[in-house]
Amino acid sequence: MSDRRISVRPPGSEALDELEAQHHTTLQTGIAAQDPPRAPSPRERGGGHVGLVLGDKYRLLARIGAGGMGEVYRGEHVTLRMPVAVKLLHYKIALEPDYVRRFYREARAATLLDHPNVVRVIDFGEDHGIPFLVMEYLVGTTLHAWLRDRDAAPPLADVRDILGQICDAFEVAHARGIVHRDLKPENVFLTDVGGKRTAKILDFGLAHVELPKGEDRGPTLTQPEAVGGTPEYMSPEQCHSLAVGPSTDIYAIGCVLTAMLQGRPPFLGKNSVEIISAHLFLPPPPLTRPAGSEPVPPLLEKLRLEMLAKQPERRPASATVVKQRLEDALDPQSLATQLVTRKGNEPLGGRASRAPQWEGQTTRALDSTDPGHGLAEVGWIRLASPAGVDAACVTGLASQGIYLVPLEALDEKAQQKLGVVVVDAGGDVEAAATKIAEVARILPRARVLVCATSLTPERMTRLVSAGAADVASAPASPDGLGKKIGRILRRGR
Repeated sequence: MSDRRISVRPPGSEALDELEAQHHTTLQTGIAAQDPPRAPSPRERGGGHVGLVLGDKYRLLARIGAGGMGEVYRGEHVTLRMPVAVKLLHYKIALEPDYVRRFYREARAATLLDHPNVVRVIDFGEDHGIPFLVMEYLVGTTLHAWLRDRDAAPPLADVRDILGQICDAFEVAHARGIVHRDLKPENVFLTDVGGKRTAKILDFGLAHVELPKGEDRGPTLTQPEAVGGTPEYMSPEQCHSLAVGPSTDIYAIGCVLTAMLQGRPPFLGKNSVEIISAHLFLPPPPLTRPAGSEPVPPLLEKLRLEMLAKQPERRPASATVVKQRLEDALDPQSLATQLVTRKGNEPLGGRASRAPQWEGQTTRALDSTDPGHGLAEVGWIRLASPAGVDAACVTGLASQGIYLVPLEALDEKAQQKLGVVVVDAGGDVEAAATKIAEVARILPRARVLVCATSLTPERMTRLVSAGAADVASAPASPDGLGKKIGRILRRGR
């Protein structure tokens, strides 16, 4: 029997690990207060703290991790002999008041969350000018390492279990006014508690915490000029440096779900700017499941796409709703009550009937001509590979205020409001004609624009006779396609 390992990554993605290693870093830009530098102590210059006793209570036994912000040590309480994990800031980082404040926020946020799915903070202090954070010591692995080292894609039952626990943690966090802002597989730790696999959320260093007035002195960590997060898991509003809320974490949970289903987050790129641009302008690409994996139920894919909606108000209303819909999507007995009808009825037990909106959440009627941020929403059906409407064209359309979104990413009510649907047909004119008839049947208000290759007068006549409002030659340019879409939106033809 061969012991050859089967990669979870889809074909053609050999460079993904290198890209992820390059970009799985936390962005934190902004204006930091400058204090006069001080000379580092001998132990700071050496970088080795093993054997040090912090605050006369915690002895550091071994370094178990390090990063740009600091180091993590395995330690023990000198009196109780209780194992602990101790996080220290690097001495240069400890010179910056904003980073020290961020470190305090991590401690404060975690202490506000007494929950089995959040790492427990035991103590916080300072030793010779170096802040330290004492946490429960966990044995296990991160979700990132667990996914990376698997021989195959995780069973959907495992996806349901782990993501459900993540949702449990965020339900409590959001109820206490805490938004994590940096959820990613590296910040989810899988450990064993009482013989049961338990997921614990780590690193609340970027969390937005509603602290009592006067408790957090100095400028906020969410100042307008700051961008915080990990590019692959940042919501569009984070990329825009806009205000964040619970829906920001919902988007990140959607990115984590995508990574669990296909081995990578929705968007990767050569640099952070490219990834952020994709979050801002590109629709989520279709899932690429490893060969031999369980098929993803349609309701789970629908949930994933809704979690990755560009507009916060279009995402599921809460982590509680996400968990319920996750369980419904993977429970065959619930499918009959969850499938949306052709008449556009709210499914039984659907989102609107299960959960109230967040306090202060702004409601807005869905309008195909203004889905948010001044963009016109246009449906998109892809029949061809390679696509006649590529990523560059989608980005170019977005810069003109036209947001091309896969039809399956919209709920039925949003679909019914569409004015235009673009069918990317490739060279298959007959398949496009069939799709035009289908769109006319289920979306009578929408007009269809077909993008096809090798257009001849005969092929154009076939498409127009089938009901196409207009035809564009593939590969499409954003300028030409944008003009055609704009004309149909204005004139309705």
